Amino acid sequence: MSDRREARLILAALAERWDEVDFGAATIDAARFVALARACDVAPTLHAMLEAAGRLARLPEEAARGLAAARTKARHDNILLLARLETALDLLSAAGIVPVLLKGADTLHRFYASFDERTLDDVDLLVPRDALELAVATLEGAGWTAPPEPERTHWLRSSFELPLVSPGPVGVAFEIHWGLGQERRYRIPAADVLARAVRAEVAGRSVFRLDDHDAVAHLLLHHVQHYFDRRLKWTVEMGKIAAQPGFSWLVVRERLASWGGLGAAGLALVHVRKLFPALLPEAAFDAIPCAPWRTALTLPMRSRHPLDLFRGTRRRWVQLWIAGAALERPSELPGYLVHRATRDTRAEAG
Repeated sequence: MSDRREARLILAALAERWDEVDFGAATIDAARFVALARACDVAPTLHAMLEAAGRLARLPEEAARGLAAARTKARHDNILLLARLETALDLLSAAGIVPVLLKGADTLHRFYASFDERTLDDVDLLVPRDALELAVATLEGAGWTAPPEPERTHWLRSSFELPLVSPGPVGVAFEIHWGLGQERRYRIPAADVLARAVRAEVAGRSVFRLDDHDAVAHLLLHHVQHYFDRRLKWTVEMGKIAAQPGFSWLVVRERLASWGGLGAAGLALVHVRKLFPALLPEAAFDAIPCAPWRTALTLPMRSRHPLDLFRGTRRRWVQLWIAGAALERPSELPGYLVHRATRDTRAEAG
């Protein structure tokens, strides 16, 4: 059965296009609606928005219960996750490290009225490269666990992040980042990003968050890195960040151009515009257009589903096709393909 009607209702509600959110005009499949909201990672956000707008009661009862259950789960999950975040911040602060909060750890505190309105899957923290060993050792000394060898070395060699899991009967996933790039794709000077980071306060603790222009540029590249998947929370938050006073899409363009990610970001914005046509101003698309050759190269995989830009993005060959179309220059494709073919064997070599 098609879930396109449910998808359009979710998109309209998130965009607050209330004239399009009429649950009584035609019967929706409540189970399908809730399942899709969960898959898009916005079920608690939808519940909060519909409740605030006085429209929750218009949902079929089963759908309202499903969204409420998702919000309750987010509340319980986030209590644990935020507690572990606060513990980690205290440990790192005692070691002289003040990290930059990335994605949800930042945006939950900035843009949501309550901590149960957004899911948090993990905690992403950015630290200087020369503080990485100390940061990891500090957390490991307090019971966090990192991957064993040779997987640990594989992460250190092939990525800009290392996963850890907090102690306790229910572990919380952490990712300690020392860069925002992706090997052979983007050249993001971590020192410059850290120098531009903005002071913030979370639970009475002094931390940093990304400069808004860096945050939006990062989210655009992150969307490509996840192959244009259906998780909508990051796209919604991109619009919130870009609406902040003093924000300039020309600055975002400059950052992306220097990082080697302008082409990828242009392709990401094609999807953003399809999802939420009015989320961003025309200045965004003028500053970061999608090159015609990228449009032509990806046209055979385009999807008609309201949520998707491409079809078959779980297939490896489709992912490589998309990655190739998102490269800054076509001449980079052979080297990139060789890199991807050999990357997963590096752990065994060292």
